[in-house]
Amino acid sequence: MATFTHIFSADDRVKIAKNGITVAKVSWRKINGVFLSPVTGNYYYTHQWKRELKRWQNVPKLAVRVRLHDDEKVFVGKYNEEHIEVSASEAIKIALNHKAPGGLEVILPRSVKPKELMQFYKPNENVGWRYRPDSNSRKPCWCFYCQRGEPYSSKRRKEYEADDS
Repeated sequence: MATFTHIFSADDRVKIAKNGITVAKVSWRKINGVFLSPVTGNYYYTHQWKRELKRWQNVPKLAVRVRLHDDEKVFVGKYNEEHIEVSASEAIKIALNHKAPGGLEVILPRSVKPKELMQFYKPNENVGWRYRPDSNSRKPCWCFYCQRGEPYSSKRRKEYEADDS
């Protein structure tokens, strides 16, 4: 059985425990499904999306372990690149053997049933990356081009422009 982690808003804990995780369908996404991270020996990469998700919705986050059959079909790939369809066990092997697993995501193209949920827990606060996987080593650029439509971008741009003058 392959094990994955799903990060979600703490407000949804009771609903998810009762009904499972449902697929949010949006027209602009190529593949709709439940977003998961493979559970590997590396805590950082297993929970890498926590900080980026907090940027968009600043509420406490929880995580749940999801157990899938090894032959379950999922899509795996970097967050802004093409995804490939593989089995759940192959997705974990890809994550373990990947040279740079930052930004790697697994998409399950169906809802997760409550019986597939294993354990709810609160991940460490300061885990993950923001903006992009390699961003921890440098400050973000707050110019208009780089931060169009990002949360808090107008406030940050004003600070950025004040520092330049």
